[in-house]
Amino acid sequence: GEFEPFFTTLEAKLAGKKVALFGSYGWGDGEWMRDWQTRVTDAGAHLYKNEGFIINETPDEDDLKDCIDFGKGVALM
Repeated sequence: GEFEPFFTTLEAKLAGKKVALFGSYGWGDGEWMRDWQTRVTDAGAHLYKNEGFIINETPDEDDLKDCIDFGKGVALM
């Protein structure tokens, strides 16, 4: 993916850092997020809520509220 080269350059620098993962998808079951979670925690980072935040397709009203809550939580990390 497009994010992979960028992430690879940062991966070795994540130890001890606070990280939040978020994204949307339209295929599969979100396995890609589980892969990112593993890579971030294996790199020694502190993953917000110990998991990434994903939305399938376009967010509905409840999803938008969850997005806002996630953003507020990340800001308080």
